[in-house]
Parts: sequence; structure tokens; C-alpha cells
Amino acid sequence: MISPMSGKSVVFHSDLVTEVHTVYEEHWIKQITRVKSGEPYIEVEYTVGPVPIADGIGKEVITRFHTEIKNNGLFYTDSNGRDFMQRKRSYRPSWNLEEFEFVAGNYYPVNAAIYIEDEKSSLCILVDRSQGGSSIKDGTVELMVQRRTLFDDWRGVGEAMNETVDGITSYDPSEDEPARRLGQGVIITGIHRISVGSGRDGASKARAQMDKVFFPPHIFVASSKSEIFIPFRAPSYSAVKKALPDNIQLITFTKLPSEKYETYLIRLGHQYGYGEDQYLSAPVKVDMNNLLLGFDVVSVVEKTLSGNQDWEKWQEQRLRWENDHTEITSEWTTSLASGNSVILNPLEIRTFEVQAILIEDDVTASS
Repeated sequence: MISPMSGKSVVFHSDLVTEVHTVYEEHWIKQITRVKSGEPYIEVEYTVGPVPIADGIGKEVITRFHTEIKNNGLFYTDSNGRDFMQRKRSYRPSWNLEEFEFVAGNYYPVNAAIYIEDEKSSLCILVDRSQGGSSIKDGTVELMVQRRTLFDDWRGVGEAMNETVDGITSYDPSEDEPARRLGQGVIITGIHRISVGSGRDGASKARAQMDKVFFPPHIFVASSKSEIFIPFRAPSYSAVKKALPDNIQLITFTKLPSEKYETYLIRLGHQYGYGEDQYLSAPVKVDMNNLLLGFDVVSVVEKTLSGNQDWEKWQEQRLRWENDHTEITSEWTTSLASGNSVILNPLEIRTFEVQAILIEDDVTASS
């Protein structure tokens, strides 16, 4: 365990942010903890590397967070950024686990977030890149932030995980001389966002922050003489008439070629799973008429998820296997709830082709 050096941390404070710069015993590890004004999370920025290997020992670097949460071996990780999967320490739901590597056997991929919770409180950690994570002990969450190993683990890569800044020499399989890494080990920097909530609140805390991590605002800077002031004709802009519900994300907004109408491919996604939030996990209705500012919607046609077929035609053409042992539980229904409104269920993603007519008065007023 690498500990901070006593009395060496530095605190910076302003009206917008408070930062704690932590100095560790090992010079190749640095950490900055930020508390931003008005934000419901703590941000931890870490810098690791080059990981030393002069002692001939490979190293896997983790960061571990300690709490008093009694999670009883349960923790949750996302499945490719969407559904959260329950994980149970030293357990597999579909077979009897014979465990040989306790730590490795309880690590799972974390693409967006990992959390633990009990009846009183919850801890959620969001990542800015895919990492391995676990709760090896109750009340803890750990994430592997870097690794540098010296031997192949015989898992198919065919080399040690020893990344260096100058690459690797060429390798001829017919010769005995192995490839050699060039230069020092890489230095990586990443961010964890930590949210704390009430009991059974971990998934809700994660959902509220995931989009902010993966889709931050883009900042653009232009150069001009300091004495020149260029006022913006429109200091703000929105492409939609009304804000979408808090649990709905506009995933795709693409203009399609069309001769008669303005046509757009629109993909909407429900951001919460069943039972993750008291209110935001409920099905929600979205009025497609509110999506296009300056347009009157003429038609809304649901497409398959990929957008290359009409949803209703695809349903009609689906093969239906029926025999004496087949039970049809439900029939498909029309995709639109009423008019141009659609209903999205928890974690559902749906794709629509929307045709609309330009309204000149709205465009003139908004420009």
C-alpha cells in the first residue's frame, strides 16, 4: 500500500472549486481531489507512471475507496454503459464456482460505473475509461488504474503488458530473440467521479452523472484582438422546442436526404432501468412534435434500431415458430401511443424517421 506523505498535501480554494493536491511516498503517483461548487460529486484525478520495474516485479496499481456500507458481498457494475449487473463476491449464478484466484476471480469490467449500497447509504464511482473493478471487502470499492507486468499471462496476447513510450522492436517468430520494449513506461491520467447517496440509491446516482462524464460540453476558443468585441447574435440555442424529460436522452439527430419534406433520423433512449429510481424509472411519453424547433411534424415512422427498416414491416416479416409446445405471450402493437407521441420503457432505445415542414415565422423569430 502506498500512503500519502504526512504534511505534504497542498490545498487550493476558490469560489468555484477546492482542490487537494496529494503527495505520495512514490514519486510516480499523483492525485488531485476536487470539490466543485454546486456539483453533487467529488472528482479524483490520478496520474500514474512510469510504473517502476527495476526490482523485476510487475505491478498492478489500484485505487480503493473505504466506507461503512454493509454490502454483504454484493456490488454492481454496468453492462457496456447500459444495464447494471449485480455481482456477488466468489459466486456465479449459473454454476458452482471453484475459485483459485480470489482477487482476479472477483474483478469485473467497469465501462461506466460501479456502486455498492445498503439500506442506509450508497457509494457510486464513475470512470472515464474502461477499467477492472470489484468490492473485495465489504464497504470497499476498488478500480485498477494501471498495470505493468513482465511476463505473459498466457491469455492470448503473447507478450507481457509492458507498455512503453517508444514502442517495441520488430519480432521474427523464426528467431529466438524476443521483441524488446523501448523507452520508459507510459504515464496515464484519468478521473473518477464519486457520488454518495441514501439507501439503495447507487444506480440512480450513477445514471444522473453518466452522460455528463461521457458527453461533456465542447469548449471552442477563437483568437481576436482584445479591443475587438464581437457580440453573439444568439448567445444560446436549442434545436428542440421543449426540453426532453430528465430520463430521456436524444442519442441520434441526423438529417436524411429527402425531396419533399425535411426528414430526420431520431433515436431516443430511456436512461434508467426498472427500480433504479422512484420516479425516473417509470415509462415516459415523449411528444415528437416538441423535438424540432421551427418545424411542423408531418409524420413519424418507427424504424428498427439500426434505422434501415420500418418497424411494422419488420414485425410482419418475422418468422414465427409455432408448435404444440409454443406459447405466444403477447402480440406486437403499433409503435405510437397517440398522435405523434411515443412511450419509452426503462432502458429502451427506439429509432424514428420524422418528416416535417419548415415554419418560416418560427425560424425568423429564433434567428
